[in-house]
Amino acid sequence: MTLSAMIFFGIGATVLWGGLLTTIIISMKKDTYSENSKIQN
Repeated sequence: MTLSAMIFFGIGATVLWGGLLTTIIISMKKDTYSENSKIQN
């Protein structure tokens, strides 16, 4: 595996995991917001 290939896969994995974590965090925040609105109502 060449250095350029390792860098390419490293960036790709970072973007992939970053997007996955961001999606999970956003969905968790949406759940907390919906729970708060239910309590207020």
